[in-house]
This record gives sequence, C-alpha cells and structure tokens, in this order.
Amino acid sequence: MERNEWLTREEIQDFGVQIVYEEMVRDGYEILGANPSLAMTPQIVARKNGRLCFVVVRTDVYPNKGRLSDDREVFYNLEHAERNDALCYFASVGICNSAAAEAGDEKAMGIPVREGGFYVDFDGLKVLTTIDRIGAANGNGQ
Repeated sequence: MERNEWLTREEIQDFGVQIVYEEMVRDGYEILGANPSLAMTPQIVARKNGRLCFVVVRTDVYPNKGRLSDDREVFYNLEHAERNDALCYFASVGICNSAAAEAGDEKAMGIPVREGGFYVDFDGLKVLTTIDRIGAANGNGQ
C-alpha cells in the first residue's frame, strides 16, 4: 500500500469531527457551526437546552486516541468558553483500519487508508471544566 493512499492528518481530523457532529445531532444538539481545522478552536459550536456548547475534537489513529496537546490548550479552551458563557467539551476519537484489524495485522491497524473501512473509538463528550465551574456544567450554578 502506497503512502498516497493514506489519509492525511487533516482528513483524519475531519473524519473525527464528522463522527462527533453526527453523534451530537442524534443527541439533540443544534449545530451552529463546525470546522475540522486544528488551527481553529473549538471545532464544533452547538446549542442544547438553551446552553451554548463548545466542543474541541481531536482524532488519532490506532493505538492512540485524540488528545489535547498540553495544559495551555485546555486552559485556552476553558477561558474561551468562559468568555462566551458556554460549556466546554472535549471529544477524543480514535480510528482503526478495520480490514487490518480483521486480518489480525496490528501494525497496519494504525494505517488509515483512503476509501477504507474504520472502527471508531468514541465514548462521548467529556466536560472540560475547572472545579469552580462544575456546578454550572451540571445546571446548578450561575
């Protein structure tokens, strides 16, 4: 398999944002905007039950899952949400080459092939918050 058949980093991120977007729609979120670019944050802006929600999405390939790069990224997103009176969520997505997984080829499971099938590891939105915002995230605070 040639490298030009592999998904680019941008395509991997876009795939992850699509997964999260579709799940949020199923869960009743009104999507106000989405942009898969890692240069933009958050990747998804939505509303649910009258609350503005920012969702930061990171996607990676097997054996990894998407993660925030460091504490600065976490605090930047929290401050951005705070300034906009929004809840901040993180969505970690992992994808695995399904054909390689079915063949038992662990090394190839981490090679995202264009036009290939994937297993997706996404276990929902996780609230990003600080201790003083927990009440607000649960609907009990300010």
